[in-house]
Amino acid sequence: MKKRDLEKELRKMAKANDCEFVIVGGASHDTYRFNGLLIAIPRHTEVNKYTARDILKDCRATLNHSERGNV
Repeated sequence: MKKRDLEKELRKMAKANDCEFVIVGGASHDTYRFNGLLIAIPRHTEVNKYTARDILKDCRATLNHSERGNV
């Protein structure tokens, strides 16, 4: 998966769920904060499909966890 497509998907997910998605910084990886979860994304044009899948899965789990906490 292209890195920009992964970032786009994360931004869309954050906007749809009204949560934050900000760049924190990083050296060999770009670090983002997604609804309190720190995410490290490699600085490559292509991100391994399994890495991208796991990043998206972790973000969805964070959203589901925060939804249950608001009930």
